[in-house]
This record gives sequence, structure tokens and C-alpha cells, in this order.
Amino acid sequence: MEKTKDLSLTPNQGRLQSILEYKKINVIKRVDLISLISKFKISKNPKYLIKSMFQKKRLVFFKRGNYLVVPVSSVDKTVRIDNLELNERFLESDEYYIGLYNAFNLHGFTEQIPTKLFVFNIKYSADKKILHYNFKYFKVKKDKLFGIFRKYKYPYSNKERTIIDVLEYPEYLGGLSEVMDRIKQTKYDKSKLIEYAIKYNSIKIIKLVGLLTNSSKLLSQLKKKNALSYYTTIKKSRTKLLEKKWKIRLI
Repeated sequence: MEKTKDLSLTPNQGRLQSILEYKKINVIKRVDLISLISKFKISKNPKYLIKSMFQKKRLVFFKRGNYLVVPVSSVDKTVRIDNLELNERFLESDEYYIGLYNAFNLHGFTEQIPTKLFVFNIKYSADKKILHYNFKYFKVKKDKLFGIFRKYKYPYSNKERTIIDVLEYPEYLGGLSEVMDRIKQTKYDKSKLIEYAIKYNSIKIIKLVGLLTNSSKLLSQLKKKNALSYYTTIKKSRTKLLEKKWKIRLI
């Protein structure tokens, strides 16, 4: 095991740092860190040692009871972890997917690079900043986790599911008018999109997908739900439209 070369660390701090790096630990829970300190008999006062590691900026808090380890090789004392891995560490769950703006870019609807990670999950609904990364969490029911594929081991919404989400939250991509124009310019699986709209089970989404696809199947769904007896108003759409067939009012 290599000894730390950071002379600013005390012997106990240096030994703990060396063990963490030797074991290639970049994220650790407080309870596991205390257990590790006790196991290797590094200090009789684990809590004080942990506090001192924070003061030396070798540990960074990112979630209650969870720490990021800053390696000695990091001269500027920054954590070597990307936003995708950090998100998984934060959620501690595989019941999520990356979508909306990130997936819109991934599938070629836009060339603009998002400045935050948009994550649909079953735990959190919040805007968060962890380290220098920005996250937008959308809490959804478990049955809404569909239309997912893996890219570089991480779950993303597929093209058709991404369309559903951007129709639901167009304000993050320049408004509904902009989103609709982008969708019309890109190829997608029409049948799959119609299937997803029905599964998503939202009158607004069924009507918008109906407007995009002119699907008789969706028209039939709306009739069954008696949803063609009234107009669905969508505000802040950045356009004005009164669509009589699908009973949509955009304002």
C-alpha cells in the first residue's frame, strides 16, 4: 500500500487517506467510514478524525451520511466523479432514468447541450446542486418508468418516451411550439409513440400525440373517455392555436 505524499496530513489522516485510495473508494457512508477507522485501528476517536478530514478538504459531504473522497493526486482538491455516477450515488436506486433535455439532445432533436441532468425517479422532486453539478429531479410513479434503454451503462428514455416527456414539460426546451417543431423534423416510431401515449394515460398527452400523428386509435381513446366534449387548454405554449379535431387550445 502506497503512503500518502500529502505532507499536510497528520499520520492518522494520511493512513486513512492511503487506505481509502488503496481500496479505490471515492464515495463512502459515514457508518462504513467509522467501521473502517475502527477495523484498522487508525484512531480511538473516529468522529474527530472524520471532522479533521473535512477541514483538510479530503472529504466532501454530498448527502446525509454520505461523503465523497478527494484523492491526494487532486492538487486542486476536487472530487474525480462525473454527474452520472454522482446521481446514482445520490439516488441509491436503479429505479430512474435520465430524460427530457439530456435525452432530447442524445436522440438528435437538438444540438444544444443541457447544463443540468434531468432525472425521473421514484424518490425525489427537487432542484439540487451537488459539487459543481446541477440536477433536476422529477418524482414519478413506478408505473411511469417505461420506454427506457441503457447508454454507457446508464438508463435513458428512448426516443418515443422522450417525446412524451418533452410534451409534458416543454418549458425546459423553449416552449411547446419549439418542441413540436423539433419533433416534426425528426424520425421516430409512430406506433410506439401512440402506444406510449395510451400507457402514459394523460388526456393532454393523448391529444398532443394525436395532433402529431393524426392517429384514429387515439381519437377513439378520447371518445371513450368523453374527452372530446371539451377543450384542453395548454398555457404558456408560446403559440396560439384552437385545434377543433383534437379539442386543444394553445395560449
